[in-house]
Amino acid sequence: MKESRKRRRSRRDSSSSSSSSSSSRDNSSSSSDSSSRSSSSRSSTERKRRKKQLKKKLAKQQKKEAKAKKKALRKEKKAQRKQEKLASKLAKRQLKEQRKKEKHSKDEAIATEQEQPSASVGLLDCGIPLDLMNRKAMAPETREEYEARQSILRRVVDPETGRTRLIKGDGEIIEECVTRDRHKEINRQATAGDGAEFQRKTLGRNVR
Repeated sequence: MKESRKRRRSRRDSSSSSSSSSSSRDNSSSSSDSSSRSSSSRSSTERKRRKKQLKKKLAKQQKKEAKAKKKALRKEKKAQRKQEKLASKLAKRQLKEQRKKEKHSKDEAIATEQEQPSASVGLLDCGIPLDLMNRKAMAPETREEYEARQSILRRVVDPETGRTRLIKGDGEIIEECVTRDRHKEINRQATAGDGAEFQRKTLGRNVR
């Protein structure tokens, strides 16, 4: 009996030791798994961060390159505009110089023609008269000249109706103050002229 009890105790002790060893193994394996998982998760997060940083750097570089290209294009366009402006200015100057030379040559030719006696007297000169070549004709009209021209009064007779109108300047019609008898006479003449014009246009008769 004593021997059987001893055997049972030894078996229990061995089973307990084996269970404790297995539990320690399980704990160690779980801890190693958790550490490996945490290390893998850390490495993945670090990779993601690095990728994001690289993407940001690439985006910044691309933006800088695009800005540099835009600046270069603007500079090229400005240079082209400056060159075009300079070319247009040079062309205008050349045209002005050519016109001046032509005017000078024409003035010299006119002066030589005036100095030399004309051999062909019978031929007519169809050129522009010297009176019309005055520079005053090309100048704008002054206020005094305009007022002097507008202050001229004249009587104009209408050839169709026979009416006489008092016109000031370019075409302003002015009413004239007359007596009563003169007014009646003017109306009589106007109605007679209107009737004569109507008959001439409709019936073809020359009525005086």
